[in-house]
Amino acid sequence: MKFSLFTEIQCPQGSSPAARLEEFMEQAELADRLVFSAYWIAEIHCQPKFSLLSAPYVVLGAVAQRTKRLRLGVAVNTLPVHHPVQLAEQAAMLDLVSNGRMEFAAGGGHPHSRAYECFGADHKSTHDSMAEGLQIIRKAWSEETLTFDGKFFQIPEVIVNPKPLQKPLPPFYMATSSLDGVEVAARLGINLFLPIHTRSPEQVTEYTAAYRDGLKQHGHDPKARELGLLIPIHLAKTTAEAKSRCEAGVMSYFKTILDLRLDYTEWLNRRGVELPARLRTAAGAMVGFDTVCEKHAVIGDSSLAVEKLKELVHKTGATNLLTWFNIGTVPHPAVKASMEQFAAEVMPKI
Repeated sequence: MKFSLFTEIQCPQGSSPAARLEEFMEQAELADRLVFSAYWIAEIHCQPKFSLLSAPYVVLGAVAQRTKRLRLGVAVNTLPVHHPVQLAEQAAMLDLVSNGRMEFAAGGGHPHSRAYECFGADHKSTHDSMAEGLQIIRKAWSEETLTFDGKFFQIPEVIVNPKPLQKPLPPFYMATSSLDGVEVAARLGINLFLPIHTRSPEQVTEYTAAYRDGLKQHGHDPKARELGLLIPIHLAKTTAEAKSRCEAGVMSYFKTILDLRLDYTEWLNRRGVELPARLRTAAGAMVGFDTVCEKHAVIGDSSLAVEKLKELVHKTGATNLLTWFNIGTVPHPAVKASMEQFAAEVMPKI
């Protein structure tokens, strides 16, 4: 079992971007000392209240200088809005400055941010262009000279520099919140991340089964693939204290993401543009805190956390838990206290 971390670094109105980034750096240093496996950070453009992470490799380069063993990755690299060679270069450079600690995950990202429109990407080709991009990145890292002639990219004989330091090359991960995305990950035979904060427990179980069935259908060994779950977590000595300490911060996230989705839908309607098919399953109503605690997060004391996480692992076979402590605007001291409690009282029991 791997215990990783995840963040999007929300920056609500009135807060300091520099201060929020420094809090994250301190949390990464703490994660390094607490022996978490990796820190995954998002890539999100055009929405400063939602996330500061428009340039995640710059942030991870800074984290690399303040940590020693923590592995570092972008979850996810939004492949449809990038040229894959540029991402191959950035990720390989992170591997060099971190002394071989780079991880790599791909996905469609947060299209509600208007990133696709900003960078001229096509929602309809998300999964196909991502599959081609991953193929290019692997070749860029492993072949001395890269030549590629595909549907989306034509690359002449070029040398992609630098190459990653670590050998063997790190495996690919893919994050998705749709069954279509699960099918792509299974077809490509790559590791999968699923979010529980935006999908019901029933959907997570359904997607997990579809992933393993799909791996078998495409000739891949499910036992050789890794399933990770993204889980908002907040712990305190009692469940009542945990809930009272994090409720406002956690719910600020769900309010922000709802506002983002509604704004995006209204923006498309004003422009006479149809909502992309892969976004039509996104929630359109505010979820209550009781529902978040019951279905979309682990909030409570350590014994509750152990019980809920063991149940999730049993139902899904997950081997990597991407714990999200600094979701929304949960205060920095409470985030650190929760991380320390998790490492001391929950990790050893799972």
